[in-house]
Amino acid sequence: MNKNTALRAAILMGVAILLIFSAGCTTGAADGKANATPDTSYTTVSVDEIAESLKEKGPITAGLDLDSTTFYTDSVYYYGMTNIDGPNGTNVFGDSPEQNPEFISAINNEFVGYYMPKNAAIDVVRMHRERGDRVIFITKKHSSPEERISDYIRAIFGIENPNVIFTNGTSKTPFINAEHVSVYYGDSDGDITDSQSADNCTPYRFLRNTMTLQYNDLNYSLGQYGESVVENSDC
Repeated sequence: MNKNTALRAAILMGVAILLIFSAGCTTGAADGKANATPDTSYTTVSVDEIAESLKEKGPITAGLDLDSTTFYTDSVYYYGMTNIDGPNGTNVFGDSPEQNPEFISAINNEFVGYYMPKNAAIDVVRMHRERGDRVIFITKKHSSPEERISDYIRAIFGIENPNVIFTNGTSKTPFINAEHVSVYYGDSDGDITDSQSADNCTPYRFLRNTMTLQYNDLNYSLGQYGESVVENSDC
């Protein structure tokens, strides 16, 4: 990655931070219901309530999605799609960055340091680790020959030898089954339905931040599948 690319990514990360703080965080209503849109509602749950629901169970495996669940990664993708660092102001990753192996590698390596951990993910991981649970990460991201996401998770969450599974755009259900995941946290509709299609997995929905929704409001139907939404998980 050249200096201009690194500088551009850093600037966008700074903008992303400002937008996140200016957007603020949403909270659920006191009665456990919050509005997703004027004509829908969903049930909220706190991390403590999830822990209480697991009190009678021994150690389990908990899974988390990465983008918009464990980390804010919006500015990284925004840079990849909109940069003008190529010849004559073109995109350095070409016309289809998300299909470009160079961009995929950058997402999994050079740009990892720009991922911003979500406070709710930190709370969820801490809760499960205090219970003695195994915490893994399952993402639909595409893999690359090398990745530094595992190193970053180790640094942020203190998990030695973290298990990060790339499904390369395919369903997460087989991987949830193979890893015997009992609870899975994700922000997208696919995260919820893939969990529900698994053998014995309870999904919990993470909220997307207001800034995220400005660029990505697809596959985001809060409560549509009967899942509970983690309180304050947009932060």
